[in-house]
Amino acid sequence: MLLEDLRAFALPEGFDAATLSVEFTVAANDLECNLLLPPLLRRLRSQAPGVRLRVVPAGVPQAELLRSDACQLIVTPRPPDAADLLQRRLFSDRYVVFFDAAERAAPASLDEYLTAGHVTVVYASHQGLDIDRVLGDGLGLNRRFVASVPSFAGIRPFVRGSTLLATLPSLLGLGLLRGLGTAPMPVTIPEMPVYMVWHARRQDDAVHRWLREQLLEVVDTLAVPAVWTRRPAKARPAG
Repeated sequence: MLLEDLRAFALPEGFDAATLSVEFTVAANDLECNLLLPPLLRRLRSQAPGVRLRVVPAGVPQAELLRSDACQLIVTPRPPDAADLLQRRLFSDRYVVFFDAAERAAPASLDEYLTAGHVTVVYASHQGLDIDRVLGDGLGLNRRFVASVPSFAGIRPFVRGSTLLATLPSLLGLGLLRGLGTAPMPVTIPEMPVYMVWHARRQDDAVHRWLREQLLEVVDTLAVPAVWTRRPAKARPAG
């Protein structure tokens, strides 16, 4: 059943999650997918056993994903800049330096950090991470990149068994980068916010609103060592 077919549930008082038989498509990258979407699916199916979840890569997401119904929700640090999209911040995380503690010590200074070899993510769209732009273009810090991979999932094999560093969100240490050493950044940088983003035409759809509320509940119940921020009471335009 497509989300367009769910308009019969437009009135909240007529909405019964237990009767749903629908597939939600959510665009997310590795961090957001691994952290949020498994508990989201469990929560959805505990109330609506007929719900299915399809996850597609967000990369650097474009507004057309939501305009075309390729997905119903995007979870990303990079909300597309578009007036017809709405967004709500879920949480913020801090950046840390990942390394293999069996191969090297944490960088002891900014100079040691800059002269080390680094591995990073460059998406299929040829766009890199926000943190790399902040450090390079924003602060003028030139690092020596020796490898780039298309997703966070590719980072660990390059760091493990080497002296390479990776500067990434700390929450990756709970999953994909579990077991690697971490160290604070040698410079002060902004945290990484994560948002959920949807098209304005879905704002008052009862089924979509239920989906968004379940994701907010997942975020509220996660116990992780992150820099959590109070989520805003209302959505705001993404543009």
